[in-house]
Amino acid sequence: MEEINYDQLHKYLREAEELIKELHYIAAKELLVKSLMINDRSPQVHNLFGVIYEYQGNKELAMRHYRAANVFDGTYRPAIENMIRCSDNNCHGQKHPCFGADELSFEERRYQAQNGVNHG
Repeated sequence: MEEINYDQLHKYLREAEELIKELHYIAAKELLVKSLMINDRSPQVHNLFGVIYEYQGNKELAMRHYRAANVFDGTYRPAIENMIRCSDNNCHGQKHPCFGADELSFEERRYQAQNGVNHG
């Protein structure tokens, strides 16, 4: 099994988050695709795709990505919060989506514990 470069993954995630905040969705999506090439099971990537689609007014596609993030990591809090908020019809309400780019996935926390290293 190939080792995941979590440092590069989080670099892309942080850059994508900033691009989303600046409304540069196409550039953010390009970085997220690069992130998927590093780790196609990253809940952070799917959560950020969800944020983009939510900001673009596509609640259905946003929820699909939030659910995908939850499937890959049932403990990933940002996706859980975003799913709850959107399922309560609060999408586009007063609450903003949770980006969560810097929050570690369960997989990353396990890797750190097993290897005594700190990524991200």
